[in-house]
Amino acid sequence: MSDPSSILVIRYSAMGDVVLATSVLEPLRARFPGARIEWVTDALYAPLLEGLPGLAAVHRLSREGPSSALPLAARLRGRFDLVIDLQNKVRSAVVARAAAPLRTAFKRRSALRALLSVFGSDPPLVRAHQTQLYGEALAALGVSGPGPLEISLSPQARALAADALQGVEAPAVALAPGARWATKRWPAERFAAVADALHAEGVRIVLCGGPGDRDAFAAFRAATRAKVAADLSFLPLDALAAAIARVQLLIACDSGPVHLATAVGTPVLALFGPTSVARWGPPPPGRALSLGLSCSPCSNHGGDYCPEGHHRCLADLAPQAVLASAREMLRR
Repeated sequence: MSDPSSILVIRYSAMGDVVLATSVLEPLRARFPGARIEWVTDALYAPLLEGLPGLAAVHRLSREGPSSALPLAARLRGRFDLVIDLQNKVRSAVVARAAAPLRTAFKRRSALRALLSVFGSDPPLVRAHQTQLYGEALAALGVSGPGPLEISLSPQARALAADALQGVEAPAVALAPGARWATKRWPAERFAAVADALHAEGVRIVLCGGPGDRDAFAAFRAATRAKVAADLSFLPLDALAAAIARVQLLIACDSGPVHLATAVGTPVLALFGPTSVARWGPPPPGRALSLGLSCSPCSNHGGDYCPEGHHRCLADLAPQAVLASAREMLRR
């Protein structure tokens, strides 16, 4: 079989997974240097990919139910030689089957595990980092990896970031107290204690996150004495990434901003509880903090409640430990 001349990559959610999936781009370009590569993703995340070198087009997929994939599938029908489906869900399969005769997919679970997960049995996957798992989907194509994470920072995104951080002098530390799942959030008062100590040492404090983190931001503001130099929650994602690129350190729960920081080269201190450091942790110069309890990791993506009822994996993580690591990383 001849090398494909057109390749479609599909990964449309969630934000951190989309960013991690960009680790396949450099290996793909190296293996198939003449191929035109395009991507399907959620409209919210498209600006992170649009404008990347070697990515010819980005197609936006609507979120509204399985049938929302049908118009895009019709538009892309027969246009590609190969589809790499890194989502492996119903909507991605609809697009993949229409787009190309040759397809490969990311498979996180065996068929048996997929069936058991329907009944609530979904043990954490800890054998490899997520970027390596994506790479496995390409191994049969002779593609080696993973490569670096890649996101696009347009001139407009950089300008919005500069405006948001106008007057914020270095050293500046961004704090991201939010996370989609409750069990992944370190208590807001602990973030506040870290902010208070760093602010007293002359560090500017920046709040990092999105509209969904309003409650975490409010709890942090109620608990801290530190002056917040900038709030980045109003920025679109690509401008948020550009703003993270301008600070000296990000301290965050296991969440999307961790991977944005990795992609733009900002050191990140990621706080892990129910999820796997081995699978989701940032590479150097990033660092993951975890207490390593015997019951952790207990979840692939987090949840609303601790299965053990105590949430010690994050409740017992002291501000002093986070401060010590933050200070060391800032010195470097």
